[in-house]
Amino acid sequence: MSEQDLTGAHDAWAEWLLRGRAGASAEHEARIEARVGLFVDRVLDALEPEPGQCLLDFGCGSGALGLRALQRWPDVRVVFADTSPMLMRVAGERATAMGAAARCRLLRLDADSGVASALRELADASVDAVATRSALAYVADKPAMLAEFRRVLRPGGVLSLGEPVFRDDALAACAQRRALEEVAQPAGLAAQQPQLLRLLQRWRSQQFPDTEQELARSPHCNYSERELFAWALQARFAQVHVELHIDAGPSLAPDWESFTRHTPHPFARSLRDVLDHDFAPEERALLEGVLRENWDRGAMVSVERMVYVRALRP
Repeated sequence: MSEQDLTGAHDAWAEWLLRGRAGASAEHEARIEARVGLFVDRVLDALEPEPGQCLLDFGCGSGALGLRALQRWPDVRVVFADTSPMLMRVAGERATAMGAAARCRLLRLDADSGVASALRELADASVDAVATRSALAYVADKPAMLAEFRRVLRPGGVLSLGEPVFRDDALAACAQRRALEEVAQPAGLAAQQPQLLRLLQRWRSQQFPDTEQELARSPHCNYSERELFAWALQARFAQVHVELHIDAGPSLAPDWESFTRHTPHPFARSLRDVLDHDFAPEERALLEGVLRENWDRGAMVSVERMVYVRALRP
């Protein structure tokens, strides 16, 4: 996770969360925020905190989950934890604006210190609940992070998380690459590859790993709901419950331009960026023409996969 101080330096996470994911479209951002609100509520629905208890919002970003918890439970305290100083500042300012600053603590995570010391400022059994949304996905050593969650939870404390599952997208990109390579190899001519499929593959490879080796090295793509279930048990959590939600529907983007500038995660390049910098004019015209035609007739389908895990610290 790249993060620097606030002296004008680039903060990749803040840049994506505050601007990049919606392609600089206010309407698209509003739609994404509404959708994120549903994810947040599902994560929080698994918790039943008592007055005065403490919730750790791990990877809080701009504070969506923790702020919602402060609204739902007026007597609950929240620890906002993230690697990005800019996003931490935003979360703190939003908590202050809603009059809840006294119930908040901002905990800066050191992205370079490793999992073992990421939560070193929190004592053993010091929080009553750990909640996270789309944050554990980007931690390379998830079993170790889950063990840290267990350490900071008091006995009887609850872990609730909601994470995106990108593995199927990456597997599809890998399969498409293999298929194209098999077409080209017998004759040895790349020109025999279907041109449109090659262009689609070049775009998708900028959003998801397209080889098994890259997939294995990608923290946000190399796991599924089954791995999260097994890792929670490995971390000695009890009563582990996992739900996989898969939804297909139209893109949240309100228009074609927003769609081309949107990225599904911080490490992906947008379609617009790929078209502008990676394609020759005739290649760009072909791919953009076909995709735009499908967009205009409402044939672009977005598939969303989220896994929710609830577990107890015995």
